[in-house]
Amino acid sequence: MCSTMRALVPLLSLFLLGGQAQHGSDWTYSEGALDEAHWPQHYPACGGQRQSPINLQRTKVQYNPALKGLKLTGYETQEGEFPMVNNGHTVQISLPSTMRMTAADGTVYIAQQMHFHWGGASSKIRGSEHTVDGIRHVIEIHVVHYNSKYKSYETAQDAPDGLAVLAAFVEVKDYPENTYYSSFISHLANIKYPGQTTTLTGLDIRDMLPKNLQHYYSYDGSLTTPPCTENVHWFVLADFVKLSRTQVWKLENSLLDHHNKTIQNDYRRTQPLNHRVVESNFPNQGLTLLPRLVLSGTITAHCSLNRLGSSDPPTSASPVMETAGKGHLASREKTKSKSKAHVNTPPLGSRQPRSLSSNTVKTHKDNVLGTRRAF
Repeated sequence: MCSTMRALVPLLSLFLLGGQAQHGSDWTYSEGALDEAHWPQHYPACGGQRQSPINLQRTKVQYNPALKGLKLTGYETQEGEFPMVNNGHTVQISLPSTMRMTAADGTVYIAQQMHFHWGGASSKIRGSEHTVDGIRHVIEIHVVHYNSKYKSYETAQDAPDGLAVLAAFVEVKDYPENTYYSSFISHLANIKYPGQTTTLTGLDIRDMLPKNLQHYYSYDGSLTTPPCTENVHWFVLADFVKLSRTQVWKLENSLLDHHNKTIQNDYRRTQPLNHRVVESNFPNQGLTLLPRLVLSGTITAHCSLNRLGSSDPPTSASPVMETAGKGHLASREKTKSKSKAHVNTPPLGSRQPRSLSSNTVKTHKDNVLGTRRAF
């Protein structure tokens, strides 16, 4: 009897490990028995109180001037060969241990891998995991690190202070091809099926990230995929990467999952913030609507839209502002020739100067008040 039990123990262990491995590859975002809604049943941490991603509501973000910029070393051009794999959920690039990130508190994190989350199920579906004021970006980049106090990622991934992720958003308009992504995107054809690998020769992660690496949001959260471990310090960059429409389309349509379906919409829904605090190391320069002025029957509206970490000039009105802004802009058109003022309202996600031109008010009753007033 005892010998029979001893023989069964290894078989039982193999069965359990096989079941875990099966779950590891079979979880999905929207289909099957292990879709996102059922993650907590097999991965209890996925139902925790400090889950990621979250909606970054800028009016509730706390500005912390003590947060210094991140120090990134080894992010520039790296010689050598770097494996790139289709893991059935996304494309993942293995990173060298010479890539390191030093946080504001002095903690040094070692880079492990880089992967992406995107949409693509229809032309209107965007695929970032974090949202900003409820707005989802086209793609989200994750550079996963582990705390250097631990000997390896395998050890750190279960430690309470083990992991950190540097995240960046991607936006798309009529931009030209981003040549820093050309090699990466051309290699997608080599890893169409899950488990397939290819090799990138030479790597420059710095150029694959936004220009502004100084401004970021910071909070404590989790991995956004099973097992959803709640030991991740998140750094979400305020600036974003620009890709062409063709480049985004290729990323959204090149890879297949374990069910032979195109990998699309590989993002988790935003999770409750609960009692956590989100900080930023830059002042909140979000949408600011200044009060209307009513002077002798002339009403003009003043609005200023500053995007975080922006550096490009504004180009067009934001979709979010369309309803609220149409009346203001109509009024502005009527008085434009007299006031010689203009309102620039760029789209969310565009890059622009931090301060916009002032607006001018001119009354029809008193010429003395014809002097320009800045707000």
